[in-house]
Amino acid sequence: MADEEDFSALPLEQRLGHKVWKVRMNAYNDLAKELKQLDPEREAGQFSNYEGYLSKMVLDTNMAAQEAGILAVAAFVENAPNPTRRREEIVAGIVGKCLSATKAGTRTSSKELLLLLSEVDTPGPVVTGVIEGFDAKQPKAVAAAVTAVKEIVHAFGIKFIGLKPLLKSLAKPFAHKDNAVRTEAQHLTVELYRWMGPAIMPSLQDLPPVLLKELETQFSGVAKDPPPKQERLLRSQQEADEPAESAPTDAGNGDGDDADERADAGPGMDPWDLADAVDITKKLPDEYYELIGSKKWKERKEVIEALFEALKKSIRLQMNPGTGDVIQELGKKIADTNIIVATLAIQCLEKLASGLRQPFAPYVQSTLPALVEKSKERKQTVVDAIRATTDAYFAAAGCDMTAIGDHYFTGATHKNPQVRAESHHFLRRCLAVIPTRPGKGDIKRYADQLKAGLEDGDAGVREASAE
Repeated sequence: MADEEDFSALPLEQRLGHKVWKVRMNAYNDLAKELKQLDPEREAGQFSNYEGYLSKMVLDTNMAAQEAGILAVAAFVENAPNPTRRREEIVAGIVGKCLSATKAGTRTSSKELLLLLSEVDTPGPVVTGVIEGFDAKQPKAVAAAVTAVKEIVHAFGIKFIGLKPLLKSLAKPFAHKDNAVRTEAQHLTVELYRWMGPAIMPSLQDLPPVLLKELETQFSGVAKDPPPKQERLLRSQQEADEPAESAPTDAGNGDGDDADERADAGPGMDPWDLADAVDITKKLPDEYYELIGSKKWKERKEVIEALFEALKKSIRLQMNPGTGDVIQELGKKIADTNIIVATLAIQCLEKLASGLRQPFAPYVQSTLPALVEKSKERKQTVVDAIRATTDAYFAAAGCDMTAIGDHYFTGATHKNPQVRAESHHFLRRCLAVIPTRPGKGDIKRYADQLKAGLEDGDAGVREASAE
């Protein structure tokens, strides 16, 4: 007891680094009490005196002292005016030594500390640090890191988290040999689905089909749950006295509209924003242009079909000079004498327009006329492909009516009634999504053409005009 009294007489900073664990533990407890009493504004310098000890406390080799150290660090984070300067090393220590600790109290307090560090300004850096734990050697450490990320997402949502690196990191725990790790990966993915909705699906396409089907079953269950809400507020939100926001409409912006909260959580998020751009030209065989120009329709079909399969797996595409050549060649195949080849070419163009977006716009003018002409086909698979592709063209052109106006009038006055009807259908779909109202002159031109369509001798044209 006398020795302990002597230890307690030592300065606090000296006891924090003492070789006797009980001395350190008592020092951690004393520090926690002191930190809670300090005034962050008037005594800010006092907090900085202890910053160098923070990561050492969470890494303490003694379990009892380590738990006390985590609580002391939590007191620092809660009260310090600038608790983020040592955040990276604190998170690294928690991930490496605390989340999978033997003591339940240590595991619980370390998770709470991660939430506190997230609350300070944004959870993004904390999640980035915890993801490093996905590479841990011990399976229980990996599982604990995955669980910690899930709890951060559950508490704060996805508005403040970098989704792209997080979604990419899911492959590691899903591929782990340990079943507990894979199970926690499923739990995290389901939590992400609560916030993202179907927008998460493209990021999961490389998972084994059996696992993907199992996840889809779990997704269907949570889809019926109430929309998720942010449960913990950031300090900035607390200071502004803001209510917890619902899930965001995209990776970076929130939307508090309660009219369709589930839509905010999922459909409003664009998977294209989360995807990496793919150079589709690198997936083409060396003899691509030779085969696409082959006189044998089966060779043309096979090479375009292979391209289509590659495009289906590539949400976002990269534009380069070679991509333009691919588009132009496909444009020529719209009029292919073989309907299967033509349909595949049209479907490829739809994927290219959707994947490239604005960079595809210059190719609308050169390939849309062939689509208008091809709309005379009555086979439903061709009609559906043309409709999807023309819609993608309009979106790629920024929903600009001037990009499709002349082509609409060409189709609306075509000698074939099927072409006329499909042109009117296309106009209706465009008008439904344009961001701004057309000018008076344009409105009159469209109205006059639609009026002529109402008097067309073909019933299908009249019905399309009336829509």
